[in-house]
Amino acid sequence: MSGFKNLYIFTGKGGVGKTTLSFSFAKYLKNQNKKVKYIYFKTGSISDEAKTIDQGQSLGAELGIDCVGLDLKECSQGYISKKMKSETIGKWVVKTPFFKALINMIPGFNYLIYLGRILEYIHEDPELIIIIDSPSSGHALTMLEATHNFSEIFQSGIVFDDTKKMIDLMFGKNFLHVNIITLPTLMSVHESLELDESLQKITKIDSKIICNNSYHGLEGVNESQLPQFLENKINNEHQVIEEYKDSIATFISHSPSLNAEQIVKDLVPVMDKLV
Repeated sequence: MSGFKNLYIFTGKGGVGKTTLSFSFAKYLKNQNKKVKYIYFKTGSISDEAKTIDQGQSLGAELGIDCVGLDLKECSQGYISKKMKSETIGKWVVKTPFFKALINMIPGFNYLIYLGRILEYIHEDPELIIIIDSPSSGHALTMLEATHNFSEIFQSGIVFDDTKKMIDLMFGKNFLHVNIITLPTLMSVHESLELDESLQKITKIDSKIICNNSYHGLEGVNESQLPQFLENKINNEHQVIEEYKDSIATFISHSPSLNAEQIVKDLVPVMDKLV
């Protein structure tokens, strides 16, 4: 893999730019002639009323990125079908009220199903690099905790065997990297540090805190007459740098473009910092 990992997770609070950076990183990898797949979670439950999320399908098409929205019901059917060796049984089990209640009530069970499908992609093509655009920091933490939690809950059986395989693969050497995206504010960075601390309690995880949408160091900023709100923003960023300079891996500069596709392309040249 020449220094690249198989699985990259982009996480952080809502609105910090996870999706933009995920696509920028995917485009960067594609430019490096790597096989890459951008993944997001289209549904969070298997109920008939489950809300469907479209997280960048059109942008992915414009950028030429293989973009996949995973559906929990479809992934569950696939998982059960393989274990039962029958698509008919798999479809029937997922439709039962008991299974719906089980997967919707047990914290992290949905992510265990999702991770199983994601790892299947890599098993099918070991050269593939997958980028997960996580819904939020809490979701990413639950997702990574789930494998360890279920291996402790189920001491034997199918779920135990599957979670052990996930743990051995995901937390093995040079497989997983987590980019925690934050904004250049004291509160946002502090929350990111707390998330990283929680992740490290699961097991030692390769992670970086990435400060996005920064005006600090942007060409011409220091020589320009700026509106007061931008002056305040830059002063706040200086405070962040001073206080957290040893914790933040890199700062991603603000892109002045208004078009989403162009913003993604603007950020591609600095994506090597996220590897």
